[in-house]
Amino acid sequence: MKCAEIMTINPKMCVPDDDIAVAAGLMWDYDCGVIPVVKNLESKELVGIITDRDIAMHVVKHAYTHPCEVKVNDCMSTKVISCQSEDPIESVISDMGTYQVHRIPIVDQNGSCVGIISVTDLLAHAEGMEEQIFSTMKQISSSPAKASEEVAVEEEKAEKESTGE
Repeated sequence: MKCAEIMTINPKMCVPDDDIAVAAGLMWDYDCGVIPVVKNLESKELVGIITDRDIAMHVVKHAYTHPCEVKVNDCMSTKVISCQSEDPIESVISDMGTYQVHRIPIVDQNGSCVGIISVTDLLAHAEGMEEQIFSTMKQISSSPAKASEEVAVEEEKAEKESTGE
């Protein structure tokens, strides 16, 4: 199964210069916990991602600042794990577990955001992948230190494979 078969197409997006009230409004209106951040709404080039947690934590930490004065760029994540629509769904499952994320943006060959896959999407299409998804859910909910260790091991394996060791 390919990512394109289960992704939510054309998710709502925002740009780095939007204030976080715009992102929070989209999350509220479309009942989602994440908004891809794109360079501009025409190219949809993915530059980050903002979650409801990012907004809540930033607002609480900086309680003296009104949400309309905070830009998405101030609290979005720029190190975004993404997959392409033609990637096998197993890539998304693996990345969610490895990087402890609940959602993966889907980009085209130009880096434009064309969709998003959430754990909910995986569960809706779980037939035959139950064990992989359960394992991924355990990884997502494990401690960050353990996840960092697992990422380091995966990166070491990849490096060995690329150097032929």
